Amino acid sequence: MSLQRPLLLVIALTACTAADMGTVDSLDPASDAAAGDCIDNPTFFRDTVQPTALDDVCMSCHTANGAAAQSDLVLVDNSRPDQLEVNRAVLADLAGLERDGTSILLLKPLGEEGHGGGRVITETDPAYAALAEFVERVKNPVECEGEDDSVWDDELGLELLSSTATLRKAMLTMASRLPTEAELAEVRTRGDEGLSDVIRTLVAEEASAARVREIFADVFLTDRYLRSLDGLGLYDGDRFKNRYWYEYDAALDYNTYRYKVAHAAAREPLELVAHVYRNDLPFSEILTADYTMVNAYSALSYGLPVTSTPMAEDPSSESYYPAQVPGQPHAGILTTNAWLARFPTTPTNKNRHRSWITHKTFLATDILKYADRPIDPTTSSVHNPTSNDPQCSVCHDVLDPVAGAYQNWDDDGDWSPPDNGWNPEMAIPGFGSDVLPSGDTPSALAWLAAEIVADARFPRAMVRHMLHGITGMPWLLADEVDGDTVLEEAAQQQVTWVQETADRVSTTGLSLQDVAHDVLMSRWFRATGDAGASEASLATAGTARFLSPEQLERRIELLTGISWATNGTTATPHLYNRYNMLYGGVDYFNVTERLTEPNGVMASVTLRMGTDLACEAAPRDFVLPRPQRRLFPWVEPSYVPETADGFAIPGAEHAIRENIRHLHAHLLGEDLSLSDPEVQATYELWYDTWKEGEAKVQTDEVSEYLDSYCRATTDWHSGAALPSEFQLTRDDSYTIRAWLAVTTYLLTDSRFLFE
Repeated sequence: MSLQRPLLLVIALTACTAADMGTVDSLDPASDAAAGDCIDNPTFFRDTVQPTALDDVCMSCHTANGAAAQSDLVLVDNSRPDQLEVNRAVLADLAGLERDGTSILLLKPLGEEGHGGGRVITETDPAYAALAEFVERVKNPVECEGEDDSVWDDELGLELLSSTATLRKAMLTMASRLPTEAELAEVRTRGDEGLSDVIRTLVAEEASAARVREIFADVFLTDRYLRSLDGLGLYDGDRFKNRYWYEYDAALDYNTYRYKVAHAAAREPLELVAHVYRNDLPFSEILTADYTMVNAYSALSYGLPVTSTPMAEDPSSESYYPAQVPGQPHAGILTTNAWLARFPTTPTNKNRHRSWITHKTFLATDILKYADRPIDPTTSSVHNPTSNDPQCSVCHDVLDPVAGAYQNWDDDGDWSPPDNGWNPEMAIPGFGSDVLPSGDTPSALAWLAAEIVADARFPRAMVRHMLHGITGMPWLLADEVDGDTVLEEAAQQQVTWVQETADRVSTTGLSLQDVAHDVLMSRWFRATGDAGASEASLATAGTARFLSPEQLERRIELLTGISWATNGTTATPHLYNRYNMLYGGVDYFNVTERLTEPNGVMASVTLRMGTDLACEAAPRDFVLPRPQRRLFPWVEPSYVPETADGFAIPGAEHAIRENIRHLHAHLLGEDLSLSDPEVQATYELWYDTWKEGEAKVQTDEVSEYLDSYCRATTDWHSGAALPSEFQLTRDDSYTIRAWLAVTTYLLTDSRFLFE
């Protein structure tokens, strides 16, 4: 009798050393069920199959460097964080291949079916029992009815994502990675309690610090100076003793280094945010820090000692570290060049613009909303109206004292204390009811920073920034929803949650890692539906957030293994430059608000993205060893669901459906059964594409060769030519192009484009 999958490559399993396995322990799942326990498939594989069968028997040969490296069973070791997921997929594929009704996975280790290593276990060994149950579980998956399989409800009646669904979403949002098997097992076992612990570890990762830096880039808008060489203008002040150091060394490439120097100055405020977050310092230090952040390039411009050689090939040169600039007091972000230049002043404005943005950014207070201003301020007959006319003073009484605290920084953001003191027609420098002590005038901004972080509005403002940055949730202001009772109630729910969270983290030192944790665990991040909740609770709770260009690019690279770019990693991804603005991005200067709802142009970009990526990613995934594949771990290009005369090939069809289920899980985060209508619809797309294309190939209406753009002939990352035996240029049976259609379909799905 022939194999059920006749188009599979012959499994050439070579010699493995037999192990003394001892007596067999019962692995009958029925006994576990009788005892009241339920072990799902991933947990069973982790706790039983991997250690008992793979680690003790197969791993000695069946690895990339082992004697069986050329076989279809190539396992990965625990140096890979996704070891369990990869090995389970490879083993499950082989489990479905049968001879006379018995899985090849059970015949080979007994020395049958041409196993090069001969008999390595017996039918009484625990390893055989583990493999036998694994085969049965592949046919009939065990799904436990644990607390994580139910929908969580919060106190307002909102349906929340399950713990495991929340984990995947949190990982993608904060770290652009997928959960490990260990993290999933922790959450499956302990539910929300385990989720909370895993998220606390997640928010402490370096990737989360980078994500927080990105969130505050949208707040501070100082990345405006990353564009071109605009950052070089930040070095014009007197505090830069050696700002053009790179011009005097003929051995240095002028263009390379001026870009690096420009970038270093532009990133000071955001690197301070990342430094404080990374080290879990009180977040108030972003204003109270008596230092700034420099790297080797900006340190030389300041005339400071450097901690690494500023060479292009030296990665440590890019690293930022705290430093003090002699001759000027520091007040965290407030005294960085990028902040002062991004929000400039004029001789007539007198730092009022800086005061307004300080209140708005760090105190969640927009002074311009205090009162309606007169259309023509020259109509006021009051002397010094900013102080004496109630139409003006309602704002200026708050605005002007803080403006005075900026007095030592001139129009260009350079340290330049006024020769004759502050403007006498303006309010005395201060904050609220507190007046700047005369002895603190040289360090007025440091004094102001201490006042701001002591104000109750500061932690609320930081929580608001994080809530919006992580969830994309619109912020509802009472004056903007006046008269809409539903939105007014929703706004109050937001205010209450922010206040409670701010109060809680303030008692523990205002850790922004705690804030990130609380947002990721909150209903604002997890709400997914209505379980009897009020309209107000549904108004803004939960997220179906349209991913920013940066977030989408990271997701693309994570899930497909390549970027959407023209020339591999040597080119800037399209979503960072060519399509950034078209896809709703910002330049932090002329465009400062991201688009949150897609339009026709953005839809066209996603279609181009899906088509390009499928063409480049799918063939390159097929040439990889199966354990390394992200997209197609279940199939080969030769797998077709039926013979030329129309007879079904059940094993091949099963593998195709399993791979479709894998793609839905991998790309869209959907845990679907093989009988799910979504899987069936995707299979029909694959089948119809294959059937029509194969017929045209056979009649020479369509070439058997892939389009040149879609051929896997080079390593995408390095550009190096692949060995000829690994190149993929032909698609005789049209299966690869059928997979291109499926991949394009899923990459342009709203569940891939939204979070």
